[in-house]
Amino acid sequence: MTLICDQWLLNALSNTPTNGLIGRGRYLVLRAIRLMRLALSDPVVSTSVGECRLQLPLSHELPLYRKRFPAYSVNLGRISAAVRRKYPNLTMIDVGANVGDSVAIVRMFTAPPILCVEGEPRFFQLLAENTRQFSDVELEHTFLGATGDHIRAINVQRGNAQVLLGPEPGTGRICTLSEVLARHPRFVSAKLLKLDAEGFDCKILAAELELLKRNKPVLFFEYYPHSCQMAGQNALQIVSTLSEIGYSALVIYQNIGRYFMTLNPDQVRSVEDLHYFLVDLEGCCDVAAFHKEDEDIAASVRAAEYAARAKWDDRPCGVSPYDHQP
Repeated sequence: MTLICDQWLLNALSNTPTNGLIGRGRYLVLRAIRLMRLALSDPVVSTSVGECRLQLPLSHELPLYRKRFPAYSVNLGRISAAVRRKYPNLTMIDVGANVGDSVAIVRMFTAPPILCVEGEPRFFQLLAENTRQFSDVELEHTFLGATGDHIRAINVQRGNAQVLLGPEPGTGRICTLSEVLARHPRFVSAKLLKLDAEGFDCKILAAELELLKRNKPVLFFEYYPHSCQMAGQNALQIVSTLSEIGYSALVIYQNIGRYFMTLNPDQVRSVEDLHYFLVDLEGCCDVAAFHKEDEDIAASVRAAEYAARAKWDDRPCGVSPYDHQP
């Protein structure tokens, strides 16, 4: 009975409209009930992503993000399809795989083999259960960082796991991406590397420059200056470093999946403007970075974003094309 009530609560939150006074009031009451329920425990419920059904904790914000922004993270799926059109034998690495939502989104568009890396124990358990419905998925239970990093603590909130570093090893396992790939040789030459590592994205990239030089993968990562600084990495420096090793196009998205702009890493002032804008807001964005050998993919991704926008040229004022599933 408790499980049924918990699932009903999530379904009610996901299906309650927030426009209008009555809808907004009902939604706020349901949010308050959810908080009271979470004060007792954090049960497992399920939600749909495309045609997939995923289990996740009731505290996880994914269903509510997707309720408000239906195109949330769907840009990763579109990019994966664009990369596979050029590289039919594509393999993909998903760092910060969480409960498997990125896998589900990618599988809405294409089906490359995927290596999922997740360190938080409960998320990893749910990831293992959720990915049983997919073929060609390998799993690695670890956090990623740089050589010599040690986990002091893991802070889990609202579906995210924030790693805090310390001088001595604590709870949780941490290693480098290269060490993980030694255990999963099928993905050594992966052409798509997605990272959502709660501030460790840029640090992981900085630690794997030889891999990036060798494979030149398309990168999809969270650019979060504040969290990067907490992880001991200068976020702005990684943009310069990517330029030095041949990355020539940065397709920028709001962190809700909306296309924002395309930059060249050599556009130093524009990159700095974006960086310090995010610093001031303590905000983040998603970046898809393309090597100069894959500028054609970057161009097709940008063209597809504008084609999607053009479909809605006659939309009512205030209605975004990103408020609809592709």
